[in-house]
Amino acid sequence: MEMKKVDPNELNLLSMNVILHAGNARDFVFQAVNKAADGEFEQADNLMQEANNEVVIAHKTQTSTLQKEAEGVEIPYSPLFGHAQDTLMTVKTEINLMKEIIKIYKKLKG
Repeated sequence: MEMKKVDPNELNLLSMNVILHAGNARDFVFQAVNKAADGEFEQADNLMQEANNEVVIAHKTQTSTLQKEAEGVEIPYSPLFGHAQDTLMTVKTEINLMKEIIKIYKKLKG
């Protein structure tokens, strides 16, 4: 019996969706920090929530791909998918760091 495989075009599309939503999250995070620097904390918090929403979408897309592999579907090697995963993990780290920076701004300007 031949193992099921993920279509490379489908994997490319999934990868680009992860990159797109992770990139959107990054944009929201840096907008949020700029708002916090200006003392606009409600806007900063709203932008951080938008960033989180985008990361959730990207993460669900990545996870659905990994779940296929756990179910026995072969995932071909893809530098693009690797890049998408790296981008998502980097953005998640940036979100965590920027949360702390926003806390500092709140203390300084509070």
